Amino acid sequence: MANDLNQAIELAGAMVGGGLALGGGAIGAAIGDGLAGSQTIAGVARQPEAQGRLSRSCSSSWVSSRPCTSSSLVFMVLFVFVLAKK
Repeated sequence: MANDLNQAIELAGAMVGGGLALGGGAIGAAIGDGLAGSQTIAGVARQPEAQGRLSRSCSSSWVSSRPCTSSSLVFMVLFVFVLAKK
């Protein structure tokens, strides 16, 4: 009985940890994308001739934020499928 309860608590902890890892990574990437996009728009509004340079830098910041989301997905899989099987 106590063993089943301990397994249930470990599984619940793994699920909560996985959800927090995935949610935190997604929220962080979304905030970063939003800030980069808003500043790009503000920069183009101030200097329309710099649109090409600003768009490239904004795209590179979006590309660099994607591994953050992917790594949070990896941690979620680790928490849910590896730690919960222990």
